[in-house]
Amino acid sequence: MAEVFYIGMDLCSDFTQMSYYNDIKREPESISQLNNKETYMMPNILFYSRQTEHWYVGGEASEARFNEEGVVVDGLYRNANSDEVITVEGQDYTYRELFLKMVKLHIDSFLYRYEAAVVKKLVITLPEYSKELYQVLSQLYKELDVPSESIEITSHLDSGLYYIFNQEQDLWINSVALFDYNSDGLNYYRVDIARNKKPEIVTVIHEDYSKQMNLAKYGNDTYTMDGDFASIADYEVKKAYISSVFLTGIGFSGKWMKKSTNVLCQGRRVFVGQNIYTKGACYRAVGGEYKEFYDRFFIETKENVLFDVGISLGDEKDTFVPIANGGKQWYNIHGKINIILDDTDKITLIYRSRHNLEEVRETVKIHGIPKRPNKTTKLSLEVSFENPNQGAVIIKDLGFGKLFPTTNKIYRKEFSI
Repeated sequence: MAEVFYIGMDLCSDFTQMSYYNDIKREPESISQLNNKETYMMPNILFYSRQTEHWYVGGEASEARFNEEGVVVDGLYRNANSDEVITVEGQDYTYRELFLKMVKLHIDSFLYRYEAAVVKKLVITLPEYSKELYQVLSQLYKELDVPSESIEITSHLDSGLYYIFNQEQDLWINSVALFDYNSDGLNYYRVDIARNKKPEIVTVIHEDYSKQMNLAKYGNDTYTMDGDFASIADYEVKKAYISSVFLTGIGFSGKWMKKSTNVLCQGRRVFVGQNIYTKGACYRAVGGEYKEFYDRFFIETKENVLFDVGISLGDEKDTFVPIANGGKQWYNIHGKINIILDDTDKITLIYRSRHNLEEVRETVKIHGIPKRPNKTTKLSLEVSFENPNQGAVIIKDLGFGKLFPTTNKIYRKEFSI
């Protein structure tokens, strides 16, 4: 019997981190490199060995490149959507193909440790949404030979929230601070919870400090870096009552925090870890008992759609039928329904706030379809988003079987809420 795994993957430009859900401990556990148990950050490089005619990835690739003759391929994340052709030992590959191979091999390097292992659910978290990366990664299910719904793509912000809200409640009884200090610089997120409403409302305030504080600015001057971070931290934590502070990113590696530690630890608990996002993604992959995260909280972030899109049935109760439900990242919202028109050539679209149920309505008249008997015009309605506030409803004429063939007409009604 195959062993089933729920996996969280933090996929960044230079390194990948992974975690799997440990059923015994009932929490995510970081996956180390196969050739270095002390390291969880796997380099995003490939190496093809001429001797073994074998592809290596991550730490094994870094090691093999110095011990065997072959070809090193890097820059895969940056060029993931490129059709540029690279020839490796007579075989042509595009960057896109090699990027997917790299991601698959990262996963396989873990699965190979077990006699029979399969991916039940994989959630990939990215530093921020990228349309190009999203499109490429949406094809990964074919490489892994799993159903498309077995793979989800999310952001660091969403994964960070999943991680925070799966810690003991004492850590988020009040606001929570998250400092992310990576190669691009320092970013700060404050997570606030309004408990006087149901569902409880979670808002995230973001401050970009990358210009004031970045690794290139300091070099080896950790003393100045400590002082600058202490000033920023002191300014931010005084704005709200903070229960806990989470620090993540390569910028927080090393033991340079002295003055800033004194600031952060005054009346609150502080945690430093490079694996917050991968473990948050793993919690999301598990779902089930962790699904209450989205059931209990109404999440307001710069990524989330804060309204549902649907139609009115036009009956006495003015019944609302959702096409797509909001409440999560716009790029992960998909919805489609089929309807049959009943003595009308109009559809009432409704955009309903998830916060207070306020509605915006508009009527769409379906032009150009031949006159048919009542209840013999079938339409599909599909919602797509361009960002959290804008998108379109795509309406297609499906006809009605062989009696009334489709006209293949497509209508696009854009919205901006």
